[in-house]
Formats: sequence, C-alpha cells, structure tokens
Amino acid sequence: MSVLSRRRFLSGAGGAVAAAAVGPYIVRAQAVTQPQKVRMAFVGTGGRGGSHLGLGDREVCVAYCDVDQGRWPKGKTGPRWPNAKGYTDWRKMFDNHEKEIDAVVVATPDHTHAPASMRAIKAGKHCYTEKPLTWSVDEARALAEATARHKVATQMGNQGHANQGNRLVVEWVRAGAIGDVKEIHTWTNRPVWPQGIASRPASEPVPQGLDWDCWIGAAPFRDYHKGLHSFAWRGWFDFGCGAIGDMGCHTWDNVFWAMDPDYPSSVELLEIIGKTKETFASKTHFKWEFPAKGARPAFTAHWYSGGLKPAAPDAYVNDPFRKDKSGKLAGLPGSGSIYIGAKGVMLVSGDYGDSPRLVPESTMKEYQRPDPSIPRSPGHTAEWLMACRGEKPWDYPGSNFARYAGPLTEVMLLGAICERIGEVGFRIECDPVNRIIKTREALALAGRENRKGWTV
Repeated sequence: MSVLSRRRFLSGAGGAVAAAAVGPYIVRAQAVTQPQKVRMAFVGTGGRGGSHLGLGDREVCVAYCDVDQGRWPKGKTGPRWPNAKGYTDWRKMFDNHEKEIDAVVVATPDHTHAPASMRAIKAGKHCYTEKPLTWSVDEARALAEATARHKVATQMGNQGHANQGNRLVVEWVRAGAIGDVKEIHTWTNRPVWPQGIASRPASEPVPQGLDWDCWIGAAPFRDYHKGLHSFAWRGWFDFGCGAIGDMGCHTWDNVFWAMDPDYPSSVELLEIIGKTKETFASKTHFKWEFPAKGARPAFTAHWYSGGLKPAAPDAYVNDPFRKDKSGKLAGLPGSGSIYIGAKGVMLVSGDYGDSPRLVPESTMKEYQRPDPSIPRSPGHTAEWLMACRGEKPWDYPGSNFARYAGPLTEVMLLGAICERIGEVGFRIECDPVNRIIKTREALALAGRENRKGWTV
C-alpha cells in the first residue's frame, strides 16, 4: 500500500483539489508573454511523443529526452534542433536545463507520466501530459493537488475534449434532450495490442541505444524482453493501464463531462475473458455506480473492452436510419456510447464524441437544438499555449490536471483496479463524498512504492 493510499484510508484526507493550501515555498509558474516563444522540453519523442514535436519547431526546443536514441528527433542532415541537447534520462535533462525551460511535454509509457510531470510542476513549469494522466489512482490525485498549489498551465492529451462533438453531447444532456439519464454504456475496440498473456517472454539482451533502466523508471525492475518497448507495454500491469487507460480518457470523456459525477459509490466487475497474472484481460465489462448530485439523479455507467458491447436499445434496433449503403441494418459502431434517459436515447459514435445523434432518427430531425452554452475551443494544444503565455488563466485548458484530468483519470482507473483483481462480482466500495476507497484489496492497488530515485 502506498503512503498516500494509507493516509487517505486512515484519515479520509484529500478533499476537493481546488481547496489545496498554498504555502510561501511554492515555485510559481512564470507566464510567457508574446511575442516571446515558449521554451520547450520534451520527455518522450517517439510514438505519441512524435506528434508533439511541431511545438519544438514553432516555439523553441531547449532539450529533449527519449530512452531510445534511435527515436531522437532528426532533421534532413542531423538533429532536428541543432541547439537542443538530447538525453535518455529526463532527470538529468531537468538537472541541467531547469532554469531554461518554460514548459514540458510528457509522452512516455503510462508508468513514467507522473514522475516526470510532477518534477515539471514542482519546478513551476507548465506541463502537457499524454493520456492517461497517470498510471495509478494515487498519482492522479497527487498531480491534481500539486497543479492547484503551483498554478501552472496543464493539459492532458485527450484531444477530443476540444472537439465540437463532445460539447454537443454535454449541451444536449444538460438541456434535457433525453430526460434524466439513468444509465450509460461505453465501449471500445481496444486493445489492439497483446493482453491476456499467459507467461512472460524470455529475457533478451537490451537493444543498442536503449537505456533500459530509464525505460523501467518508477516500475519494478524486470529484464528486457520482446513485447514491451515501444508499444505493447500497454497491456502489462507494471507499465500500462489497459484499454480503459488508453481509451477511457477519450471515449468516456463526454460521459464524465456531461454527467459531472465526481466519485462513484462503487465499481463492480461484471465480465472478464482472458484473465492472467501480469496483464490486463483480453475482454472486460465493469460498471460504476454514481450517486445523485444536486438535481441530477443517480446513474450507472458501464465500460466494455475487447469487442464486448452492450445490447442495442429498441429505439436503435428498430430505426430505419441504421441501414447501410447495401440496405442492411448496421450494428453498433466499433467504439462509442449510448445514453439511456427517461425520455429518449442518444448514440455517440467513435472515440472522440463524434456525431452524437438522438435515436430514432425521426427524433433527431424534430429536435430543436439548444443554443451553444460551452465556449468553443481554439484547439487542444492552443488552449495550453495560451495559458502558458498568460493570455488565459492557468486553469483555462479544458483538460487541466487540477479541475478535470486528475479527477477523470482517478475515477477511470478505479475500473482498471477492478480488472486487475479480475474476479467477476468483485466490488470496490467508495465514499463518494470524501473520495475514499473503502475496500482494502482495491486500496492496495491504488498506488505503489516507486523504485528508489524515481519517486513522485
């Protein structure tokens, strides 16, 4: 049991993030004002990290880190940024360049998100971290609270949060388009990487140019073997968070936003296929129970992975609009959500809140859409840069760690704990008011003691 978990269990500590105390010792973020460019550092430049490197071209890249030197950014004839220094250990990067950096982008395997992000936040640096925000429940709480104390501009990389579709879902639900929502079913086509692995592959020599000790980072050390770096780590308990971690921040984003649920009263595993000791299963289905909040009644939210899907409601099954080009009735999309309300049904297709529709289609055609009530986004990364420069408040980004991304990740990863325990019918009981895990078996998995030198 981690120190944070034990303290929360015994004392009920960790209330509202926004109420975190601010002391005089806190390092404050320095806003970067135009026309000065933001001085960037990157932790992770391969994989998802590569999608953010354009920031280093538009702004200024001071330094970058990737444990695999073969994935360091390259230009046509040499390094992408000749004046930037490359590292395989992000701790050394911070040691050498902390005073030169304004903002940091963290895009590494899940188990490295919190240590690197916390180092940036405590140094008063603005921080953009890929999803899921953290590997563990405890880390999500800790990053949220640290962000509120230091008041740095932060954004989690669930890019769909800036999209029009997610805003429409939230506006329609809040406008009562389908009445009080009773239950929501969300499913994903992930995993698209190996899970349900029966035994660990044999150890192999570490490939040249790969700093394996830094890749392991905060996690328990294990020898290098195939099926970890650079993509398939997502299914292993020690390094990833499975399908709910990879896609929950996307596919379930509009649910958390629209319903504003805070903490659940319980999380229960309903189905699991392909359970193993070290990896997430190949298919799972669990549910959260959320209590009433203000005028919103209690509701249930389901999550399905690995191709499992809910039964389609009658309003969808019997809708002629479902016919595809060949005239056949189409099934549910590969990923999406169904909201079931007292007065109707809404389908959200895809992982990013795309194309919400009331069903049947005749209801959609008759629906008088409410006027927009949520400001439209200039872009997910643009939100963060505006806050970095002081053009907007530190908590302006829609998926900032303190107000949104931390709480979302924390609740989402309660489901990952259910999957790790892997017993059908296992139920995590929570105190939704004080945001406390009450079930000891689950609390033991809310965090872990990191390897020496890699603490959060």
